[in-house]
Amino acid sequence: MKKSAGGSVLKFIAGVAVSFMLFMPAAVSNPSADIAVLTSGDVKQYEEALDGFKEILGSNSIKYSIVEFDLKKEKDPEKLIKKLLSEEPHLVLAMGSQATELIKEKIGSVPIVFSMVLNPVSSGFVKSIASPGGNIPGSSLDISLKTQFEEFKKMVPGLKKVAVLYNPGETKMVVDNAGSVARGMGIELLPIKVLSEKDVPEAMKAVSKDADALWAVADSTVFTKASSEYILLETLRNKIPFMGLSPAFVKAGALFSLSWDYTDIGRQSGEIALKILKGEEASAIPVSVPRSVKISVNNNTASRIGVKIPSDILKNAKEVF
Repeated sequence: MKKSAGGSVLKFIAGVAVSFMLFMPAAVSNPSADIAVLTSGDVKQYEEALDGFKEILGSNSIKYSIVEFDLKKEKDPEKLIKKLLSEEPHLVLAMGSQATELIKEKIGSVPIVFSMVLNPVSSGFVKSIASPGGNIPGSSLDISLKTQFEEFKKMVPGLKKVAVLYNPGETKMVVDNAGSVARGMGIELLPIKVLSEKDVPEAMKAVSKDADALWAVADSTVFTKASSEYILLETLRNKIPFMGLSPAFVKAGALFSLSWDYTDIGRQSGEIALKILKGEEASAIPVSVPRSVKISVNNNTASRIGVKIPSDILKNAKEVF
């Protein structure tokens, strides 16, 4: 029987279609994930960061479910961790140092992304910012030391000697790194040891005598409630420019502080989680540092200690007190 031309064409088209199906790569579906979120407490900043985290996953069409666990609402942390593990999450988001410390040794092979954490290297969470190792990358709150000293020099032109109070058992690594960075910028960092709250008055005498300014590092030995108040009063009394730890310090009398966009910290954590969910090795993902930094200034303090805040800093400041 004579084959019709139309039949041959149809067979040819069908063959081409089959060939495309055989040799074209399969469409990659977006990953889905069950995520456990462990927070160190119920605070507004963690909520803001979690919003940023969800924003990144949602904007990349990730199908995900989240179960939240709050350490402050559970009297028995070990029981809480068991409950978290029973959810069999694909990934854990640990908010804050307390949550990260608690979960890092108990999670096994499940990747952890930490967020809202200061000093992750000296805290022992990662080996380094560039190469964290293990299964625990994340988003640090550590504003780069170079950025901190650059802003200090803008606020105090001619800055040469900057003191820092610290407990070597807690923040030695941070202070050593800061010394190297400061040196490269023409600043001499003067580390003053504080082993207990009682050492603060004597330390502040050394600051007044030897330094042009005071830089703060997040050290719980140095910055208790009582010692923080004392340090603020002494810097005002002796007209010492003081870079505080947060806008709260600035409101209380520090000259200025640098702070974070918490939602963007969460976005950075989301970007890291996204890489892991798409198959990247957690150990190879660098720790992120804040890319959005905000400045708060105290104009009253500036007038009192004889510092003129540059107009561009005032214009762009997050808060002016």
